[in-house]
Amino acid sequence: MSGPRIEVVVDELVLRGVAPEHANEVAAAIESRLAVLGERWTADAGGRGIAPRDQADLRAPALAVAAGSPARLGEAVAGAVFEGVLGGPR
Repeated sequence: MSGPRIEVVVDELVLRGVAPEHANEVAAAIESRLAVLGERWTADAGGRGIAPRDQADLRAPALAVAAGSPARLGEAVAGAVFEGVLGGPR
């Protein structure tokens, strides 16, 4: 039997207020941070799981991130997504 796993699929990412030249950096930071959070959760889960579910959409709360930092914005968005999926801060 395999251990717990989590899969987050983002079909569409809408970045409002982000300069077009920063969009790819934000998206890459989101993807990278979600991977790290998922790996950490899997390692720490100890057999615990979350109920399988399909979630059509997830709205994250407003985030306060320093202006001019696409990477930090992406990391903050990933943290908010992970919180929404698992139901607690990460």
